[in-house]
Amino acid sequence: MNIIPLHEDWLAAMCELWNRELGGLFPMREQLMRQNTFQDQNVYAAGSKLAVDDEGRLAGFVIAKIWQEEQRSMKLGDGGGWIQAIVVRSDVRGQGVGSRLLEQAEQALRDAGAQLAYVGRDPWHYFPGIPHELPDAKTWFARKGYEVLYDVYDLVNISGEHEGRQQYVDGAYARLLEVGDRDEMLRFFKRCFPGRWLYEAETYWERGGTGREFVGLFKDGEMIGFCRVNDDQSPLIAQNTYWAPLFESPLGGIGPLGVDDRFRGNGYGLAIVKDGVAELASRGVKNLVIDWTGLIDFYAKLGFTVWKGYDLAKKDLR
Repeated sequence: MNIIPLHEDWLAAMCELWNRELGGLFPMREQLMRQNTFQDQNVYAAGSKLAVDDEGRLAGFVIAKIWQEEQRSMKLGDGGGWIQAIVVRSDVRGQGVGSRLLEQAEQALRDAGAQLAYVGRDPWHYFPGIPHELPDAKTWFARKGYEVLYDVYDLVNISGEHEGRQQYVDGAYARLLEVGDRDEMLRFFKRCFPGRWLYEAETYWERGGTGREFVGLFKDGEMIGFCRVNDDQSPLIAQNTYWAPLFESPLGGIGPLGVDDRFRGNGYGLAIVKDGVAELASRGVKNLVIDWTGLIDFYAKLGFTVWKGYDLAKKDLR
């Protein structure tokens, strides 16, 4: 078995391997893998490897990341790195292939100064943690020294029901953003959500966003809240539409959402989610997913139920 550097020439083979092993649960598209792996500046080449058998066939791969976008105002990862994905062909499991790949990824992260390794939840991640639907993976990572922290969930709503557009108290109002709202929107995120959500807002505009994926909440001309709405016309494949091929009709994504601390307690949060659902319904989208959340009871008010679950996990590399 040969371990070689990750290279985009292997993109099709990587997707084929992924779908052979995981496609029934998490169907991979070349567009998604290109976006989340090969176009992410944070992929760490020294820790991202391919395992190729003696016949030249892909037997497995690991993708490691560490924060490298030093030009930005935020820094993700809390001093750690990420294992975005590790996939090994079924017929070569038990031969140490996955262990070799993981060990090389972890050592590269360690050499780069990372003190922790997280499973998933990287910038442009596929999973926020270890999927509940892959219990063997949880056992394997536990043997490798990974500690499970807590659960998060993806929620789904296929009812198509919604309450229509919302009215807001105290003169607030909601509307879709436009290109001219970019500066105000980024000011809002820098003030209220200066971490991952700001990063995702910045990269949204950088990669072709026009505003239609954000319902903005305004008061006196100032943006004070938001709900993201994604569909199959969005310029990026957003987290809550990753697994759209599992649905027979178009999939929409709701969230994240947030409201400025100064204006909480007015019912704005629930109302803006309802506006997001109504917006997607107006586009003919009935199947909705909310990704990476623990707010099961909150979203249950809108008919969302648990669809997929994940164990957030990390390992101390010191």
